[in-house]
Amino acid sequence: MLDILRRLYRAMLLPSFGVALLAIMWAAVTYQVRQEKMTARHEAVQRSQSLARTLAEHANHLLRQTDHATQLFKLKFEETGGALRLAEFTRKNGLLDSLLPTKLDLPLAILGPDGRVIDSLNGYFAPDMRQAAFFQSHAAHPVDRALVATPVVDSRTKKWHIQISRRLNRADGGFAGVIVVWMDPAYFVDDYDRLTVDAGGAVMLLSRENGMSTARIDDQLIISDAIDFNVAQASSTQPADELLLKRPFDAIDRVYGYADMPRFQLMAVVGDPTAVAMARFQHRRMLYYAAVMVASLVVILFVGLLMQQAYRLRRSARMIIEAQLMLRAATDASLDAVYLFKACRLRGTSSEVVDFTIADLNERGASLLGASRDEIHGKRMIEVMPNLHGSGFLEKYKQVLATGLPEEDEFPVDFLPDRDVHWLRQQVVPITDGVAVTVRDITPRKEAELAMRKNQAELAAVNDASPLGLLRADATGHCTYVNRTFEFITGLTREEALGDAWMRAVHPSDRAVLKAALSHMAQTRLPYQDTLRCVHPDGMIIWVSFKIAAMMVDGKVYGYVGTVDDITHIRKSVNALRESEARLRTIADTLPAMVAYIDAEQVYRFHNLAYEREFHSSGAAVLGHTIRDTVGDARHAFLEPYILRALAGETLTFEEDDTSADIERTFEVVYIPQLDEEGGPVIGFHVMRQDITAQKREKLRLLRLSQLDALTGLTNRAGFLQKLHDTMAATRESGGLMAVMYMDIDRFKPVNDTYGHSVGDSLLKAFSARLTHTMRASDTIARLGGDEFTIIMERMHRIDDAAALAAKIVAAMQTEFDLDGTVVSISASIGLTYYRGEDVSPAELLNRADVLLYEAKQAGRNTFRAGAALKQQPQHASNAA
Repeated sequence: MLDILRRLYRAMLLPSFGVALLAIMWAAVTYQVRQEKMTARHEAVQRSQSLARTLAEHANHLLRQTDHATQLFKLKFEETGGALRLAEFTRKNGLLDSLLPTKLDLPLAILGPDGRVIDSLNGYFAPDMRQAAFFQSHAAHPVDRALVATPVVDSRTKKWHIQISRRLNRADGGFAGVIVVWMDPAYFVDDYDRLTVDAGGAVMLLSRENGMSTARIDDQLIISDAIDFNVAQASSTQPADELLLKRPFDAIDRVYGYADMPRFQLMAVVGDPTAVAMARFQHRRMLYYAAVMVASLVVILFVGLLMQQAYRLRRSARMIIEAQLMLRAATDASLDAVYLFKACRLRGTSSEVVDFTIADLNERGASLLGASRDEIHGKRMIEVMPNLHGSGFLEKYKQVLATGLPEEDEFPVDFLPDRDVHWLRQQVVPITDGVAVTVRDITPRKEAELAMRKNQAELAAVNDASPLGLLRADATGHCTYVNRTFEFITGLTREEALGDAWMRAVHPSDRAVLKAALSHMAQTRLPYQDTLRCVHPDGMIIWVSFKIAAMMVDGKVYGYVGTVDDITHIRKSVNALRESEARLRTIADTLPAMVAYIDAEQVYRFHNLAYEREFHSSGAAVLGHTIRDTVGDARHAFLEPYILRALAGETLTFEEDDTSADIERTFEVVYIPQLDEEGGPVIGFHVMRQDITAQKREKLRLLRLSQLDALTGLTNRAGFLQKLHDTMAATRESGGLMAVMYMDIDRFKPVNDTYGHSVGDSLLKAFSARLTHTMRASDTIARLGGDEFTIIMERMHRIDDAAALAAKIVAAMQTEFDLDGTVVSISASIGLTYYRGEDVSPAELLNRADVLLYEAKQAGRNTFRAGAALKQQPQHASNAA
């Protein structure tokens, strides 16, 4: 044990020193990197805090100016006795432009003392707001100060606004109403000129009351109620006053700083990408780690050189010990039991050997005797193996010692402790004044030889019990064995069939053919099979199936084996079956429909003449081939679900479109499962195919006529609703974008009333033609009735593409229409909505477009309004002059 500890100490001394030195180096570098990371994080947070304060100051300034604007409106409103309206207040270079930038089209509304909207601009306000908390507060308290309400979420656009309102008074001080202004937070975060934010940085404004947030990341505007932060507590990894996201809203990690706006219950937040903010630290950290890695390699190289020298010294000492153990290891690793016996002679003589001493043995030899090596080593044979003295082994060992000639033999044993050992093989070799004995257990081989003899007897019994006649011949073709069944079939006894006499059983007319085939088989070494006639000694003709194959060993023929099967009854049954199949085929070939039978492996086993004409026209083989090989991968992919259902036991009827020829055809296909004789599993199915192309074309023609508008030739309401349903389903599956337009003709009724219905119909047709010319070929244009039209635009790439088409339509309809000498001027109003696969019904999507159309008309007609059909993500509205 002490020696082991000493060697372990010598082996571990140098590696332990190297590991300790590396650990100290890496610990120092890791500590320094951690400290610099904390400093870099603190600097990044301070920069974000500075940007957030800039954003807060900008937002506070605009909100205070908006407050001053409400106060200015109140003064002018009361000076004019309540006659001031928003159009005058917001006119260019007017009162509002003196306080706020001209590009801000703020939604404004004047509420009367009853809470109803008297005047509004740049936005939609509920017609009646008397139940609103801010209105009741102004009505109840004659205080001249603005109220900043909880941010309002527009139910139509899903945007949120900061609402500022102020009480309006009459000349006598009574309550005259309220001026309401909405400020879109997107304006604050959209002004990047005031902030220097790196690519991927986030600028956002959060409401502390309802959690709504507006953020700008590069060119992307995000409006959400799911962005939330926690203020980090100072720690070893997070600086104080850093904002931490509760849940990430995109894939970019950022360092966030913030600034509170307590008057308006808002918080300004700016986040710089962590990768940019910490770039200098990342560079320094790489330099530190590179330096410590170089130093580590130097230490490892130095320690390795020292260890190599120590290893060479230890290896020299170990080689001496290994040389001594090699002989012992070779003996112990032997599969045989090895004994070294030294002669024991009588005292006073030098020639007479009375016994042998066990000078040495391996572990296998000791285990064979049922003891350990230490227990047997040095003892005499008579003490360890007394049975050997009376079994002639002692005399054999003496003879080998005396003659100097080795001997070996095999013998059974029943005196060993191991009861599984019954046979041994020993080899005795003379050595100096003794013998070396190698003993091997050969019990498995002896038992295998006995089992082989038993198997040969069993094989002979099995051959005689076989229903097939068996024939075995040597390499020259002479018969050496036939079984009992062969004797029964041919009428020849085993003795009569040996040699070439077995050929007498073959019908004389078939002998020449058989001999030629056997000669050819001897050359090609390929198995031979044929149907032959045998003549029984009583003259009866027997039909047999004769098979013979060569037995090969190392590429050489050492014999032949053949079988003879009596198929007389089977042949008669086959002939009867062929007659039945011929009658069935005659009936099937007269049918005009295509008839076939396919097995469970999807292989054609039968088809009629019509089926053959169909597929032979394309050059495809059918019988014996699979469905996939016959119809191709594309059609097999369509048919496979029906095939599997038929093989599961279901009777099916479906339609199949065939586009392989120049003319597209439609087939009605019927699959009928075929059960086995006992009504068990399905073993195949029958196929009936009938061409129904003419019937289907007529049906489609009638369907198209039912979906066309008689006046304009466009799709009517029924066709439009079906197309809308199909296009929305395709958009959901592909994850793409589509758009729907709902439009009508402005001032169509005056034209119809003034010039009559004929001119009105002509206008509708001319409007339809101009609309068709303006849209893409892939768009679906429909007339719902009267002057209402709809358009479905599928596979859109961008939202702006649909808006551009809407603007193009509005511009195109401003040109006058010349209707056979009657010139009329009209315009178009359009509601445009988008769809990306949300859970919205076609009716809801169309209703959304109708609402947007109403907004376009409210905006003065000759324009369009666009918005998404989403319930969670609002979209911008668009205008076109």
